[in-house]
Amino acid sequence: MLMAALLSIPLLLAGPSATTASADSVLDGPITRAEIIARAQYWVDHQPGPYDQEGWSPGPGDGHSYRRDCSGYVSMAWHLDQSPNTQGLPGYSHEISRADLKPGDILNSFYNHVLLFHRWLDDQGNFEYYSFGATPVGHYRANINDAQFDDHPNSEYKALRYNKVLEDGPSVGPSPAEAGKVVSARSADGRLEAFAAGADGVWHAWQTAVNGGWSSWQSVGGPKNAQLSIARNADGRLELFAVSNGSMDHLFQTQVSGGWGSWENFGTGGDYVAAGNNADGRLEVFASNANGVFHKWQTGATTWSDWAGLAGPASARLQLESSVDGRLEVFALSGTTFGHLFQNAPNGNFGAWENFGTGGHDVSVDHNSDGRLEVYASNANGVFHRWQTSATEWSDWAGTGGGPANAELSSTRTGDGRVEVFAMNGQTAQHMWQKAPNQEFNPWADFGGPGTEVNAVNNADGRMEVFGTSSAGVFHKWQTGAESWSDWAWLADTAGPGIS
Repeated sequence: MLMAALLSIPLLLAGPSATTASADSVLDGPITRAEIIARAQYWVDHQPGPYDQEGWSPGPGDGHSYRRDCSGYVSMAWHLDQSPNTQGLPGYSHEISRADLKPGDILNSFYNHVLLFHRWLDDQGNFEYYSFGATPVGHYRANINDAQFDDHPNSEYKALRYNKVLEDGPSVGPSPAEAGKVVSARSADGRLEAFAAGADGVWHAWQTAVNGGWSSWQSVGGPKNAQLSIARNADGRLELFAVSNGSMDHLFQTQVSGGWGSWENFGTGGDYVAAGNNADGRLEVFASNANGVFHKWQTGATTWSDWAGLAGPASARLQLESSVDGRLEVFALSGTTFGHLFQNAPNGNFGAWENFGTGGHDVSVDHNSDGRLEVYASNANGVFHRWQTSATEWSDWAGTGGGPANAELSSTRTGDGRVEVFAMNGQTAQHMWQKAPNQEFNPWADFGGPGTEVNAVNNADGRMEVFGTSSAGVFHKWQTGAESWSDWAWLADTAGPGIS
């Protein structure tokens, strides 16, 4: 059990409460840097539609609409009442030195284009930024000394700061994709790619258009009955990691949004795997076996360290998340132990394992809308959760009012920033969702059928898509509206590999 004392709780307990939720800005009002970045990330996670200087789409929260181009995107992130163009943005801001760029500032080319600065990656001038120069809205990397940014000369850009920005805490970056026997992530062009691990190896299907239909299943070989994890390299290419009891291998796109190469050995066998990005973009991979948890990290664009031991729970299920300051956090759950490990600083070394609870069946982790992490775990008594009350402190474990016993879990955020949790076992599938961003959850509701694995992701337009597996194959269910869902259907033209 995660916490025996909680089993008698008959009602849903509140998750993060109003005492820890940050206040949102109002139109044309002061706004924190954290909220600017969260709003910018919103259009990345929930694509507003194609680039169109005559098109308009809503931002988060109040639904005020903004022009679907580069300056409209900045106007949305700054929560302006209007959508000024690149020539109008200086009227809302003042010039700063490039060395002083902070999250939420902009690099503005007066007649041509504007970028929203996210964060510096190192002391060599590398940085991340948001841009809506073409479809889809994207999150990119560059160097401040590059000859061009988004195909416009470097010399055209001036660093500007919004006049009403509030200096506050850090921003929230993209989350690592969840690991499991079925995994999915968006290619750089916005199309979802899915992989499923069957008894005969790994199978692959992908959207043939952004937010659209799916290809047929394709067998790509690899380890049999594997556990999978998928992540994006700093250059935008997706990379897949697969571990079985006999081998660990990886497979990666040969070009951004392109085809996939051949499997390469990545290590010996293990039980579970999870991969994510350091704050500087380098991938780091974690794997468990009977001796504990190990990790391996990129030392360059195509080079890796050796495997290094981290101790920790044996044969643990693994999930990763990024803290708001970019530090990787590792959650490792076995049948008897729940361990938590995190970097001492972004891109840095890891501290010691801390006890996070007793054993359980499965684990899922997500960000609340305000950046705080929330962890979900299942055992024979249902689903429980625990959430950050500050950057370094956590609540106690609390019940969620039930949930399927010993369920496979997955979570993601809805289009308006509410966390939604999906739980599936051999008897049922259920889901619960926050009543409002950062708040308590609605009761569990039926999600239409049992299965053996579940994975929830977001389409480029923000709609959630959920993959469920059984011995019959891989199925999916997707949002058709804010509160409506399709029926379960085969993911592609056939059910694909059976997963027990």
